[in-house]
Amino acid sequence: MFSAETLRLGPSLTELRPLPPVVLTPFIRQPHRTVGQGRLRMLVAELYPWAARQLLGWTADTPPDALDAALSASPWGREVVGLVRSGEWTAAREALEGHLLALGHLRDGPGTGVLAAQRIYGSFGAARVADLAEELGVSPRTLERQFAREVGVGAKTLARVVRFDEANTRIRSDPAVPMADLTFELGFFDQAHLIKEFRALSSLTPGAFASLAARRRQRVDLDLLRAAGEQHLDLERLPGFEPDPT
Repeated sequence: MFSAETLRLGPSLTELRPLPPVVLTPFIRQPHRTVGQGRLRMLVAELYPWAARQLLGWTADTPPDALDAALSASPWGREVVGLVRSGEWTAAREALEGHLLALGHLRDGPGTGVLAAQRIYGSFGAARVADLAEELGVSPRTLERQFAREVGVGAKTLARVVRFDEANTRIRSDPAVPMADLTFELGFFDQAHLIKEFRALSSLTPGAFASLAARRRQRVDLDLLRAAGEQHLDLERLPGFEPDPT
């Protein structure tokens, strides 16, 4: 949920779409850019894909405009956005949390697909579908079908993105981390595979991202991004935030 003059999202600067006040950001399978104008206030809830699927009706193939418009027009969406706009952060968080918890209480426990997805997260994307199917007592085809229905995305796609997210997190935490260690610990075939996957999902090589992460760490106190309330960061003055014209 956000309040700003304009906010746009898209795979490139020439393919940006305007965002409504409530946005369920897509399950990223390609790099996206966000461009905003004016004072930005934002409240973010990070959901696992199966939570977005079962609570909000998301799937990887859902047209984002339709779902975002429905969420923005909902009574709870308007309530939370109004609180964000007025800077009432505690009330906004409580309203959002209350709505999501109420939806969660209407759902049954996790099915086979969700259990498999949880194991994929726990293994940082290394778990194989055949091994998960054997562990959960179903055939690989049955697992893939239940996975898509319950989680909203295929198991292999989820594993790919989870592994990238872990590589991304480790590089941000330690820009000097050896690429050979990431390759081995996260189960990439070789460093060429790591570079190919990282570039496909972020438009940067791991080395370029590590250099950017190191420069950002020198200029931005990351605790600011975790603190409650309003924080003012002049991103235009930080190295590495310049839009890529290509």
